[in-house]
Amino acid sequence: MTEHRDLVDALIHRHSTPATCLTEPAPDDDTLQRILQAAESAPDHGGLHPWRFLVIDGPALDRLGEVFVEAMRRKDPEASDELLDRERLRAQRAPMIIAAIAREEAGHAKIPEVEQLLSAGIAAHHVLLAARASGFGAVWLTGLRVYDEHVMAALGLAEDERLIGLINIGTVKEGAPTKGKRRRQATIDRWAG
Repeated sequence: MTEHRDLVDALIHRHSTPATCLTEPAPDDDTLQRILQAAESAPDHGGLHPWRFLVIDGPALDRLGEVFVEAMRRKDPEASDELLDRERLRAQRAPMIIAAIAREEAGHAKIPEVEQLLSAGIAAHHVLLAARASGFGAVWLTGLRVYDEHVMAALGLAEDERLIGLINIGTVKEGAPTKGKRRRQATIDRWAG
């Protein structure tokens, strides 16, 4: 029973660590394997596994930064050097980024696309929780670059896939915020028929 209480406490106190507060080391391959394994327990109607993850670290982070710069140039050909530099640096704030990808089978006879997308989102959230439980900080980031066609193409996504987040992971720097946003008090609403 204690482990269940510990899990609930971990969920209640879960928070994102800003990407700028993440540093080396990132998870090693054994730890990363366990973190990614946690995604496999996501609810998955029909066993479609409508998700996959791409690990981006080392020199690939520099290349991702250039992809972000090119995406910005395509959106705004007159973007300032300062804005382009900021885009480049977005890929270099944490030592590891895991691209969370939803793979949706359109027109499935039993499983609507929304269920597939929700499954992928839960799998990504499990990765966040597992990173935290493994002693790392993490944050799931979205924004224009995540939904950008150029970024998705550069990452090699198939036509039936979409990027749903860039999970930044690393060791939490000294002095990083340790609390998330103020949370609402949960309420119990019952339907009486």
